[in-house]
This record gives sequence, structure tokens and C-alpha cells, in this order.
Amino acid sequence: MRRQSMAEISRLLLLIGMIAALGACSDEQIPPADSRVTYPQNHAVVREVQIALRNRGYYAGITDGFLGQDTGIAIQRFQMDHGRRVKPVIDRSLLVSLGIKSSL
Repeated sequence: MRRQSMAEISRLLLLIGMIAALGACSDEQIPPADSRVTYPQNHAVVREVQIALRNRGYYAGITDGFLGQDTGIAIQRFQMDHGRRVKPVIDRSLLVSLGIKSSL
């Protein structure tokens, strides 16, 4: 009986891991870590950032105007390579460093 329980627990943990992995792959917006940080509601600005990052070799995803996981990772890679504070947000500093003249 104990082996059966351990097998069931193992299957349950595997299922939980698979569900968590699916959630990590979603393209939903990443919630801000700092409540003072706001994400652009203007999808055109996000799209401009995605295009600028793609042109520089940091982003290979869809330029859909949504700040999802792939866009956040591309932003962080760009920031690391340019000695900036690493945070997956679109702020004025990022726009300036990418040469984007949009306002937030």
C-alpha cells in the first residue's frame, strides 16, 4: 500500500509541475514587482520596444504589443548587456536607450 501511495504522490507532483510549466509559458503580462512601476497600456509602445529589441538581436517573438515573458526576458538581456538595472519593465530609461521617442 505504501508503494502505491508514493506512486500516486509522484504522479501528482509531476502533474503540478506540468501545470506550473504551462503557466510559465503564457504570454500574460508580468505583474510589477514594485507597485510604483506601471506597464504601458499603449500596445503600440510595447510593439515599438519589441521591434527595437528584435532589430538588435534580443527578441525573436511575435511583435504583438503585449509585454509577455519573452519580451521581459529580451528587455532584461538588453539591460544586462548595456550595464543598466535589470528589470523586465518598459520605462522611460529603456525607451531612451532603444532610441524610441514615444511617451508612456
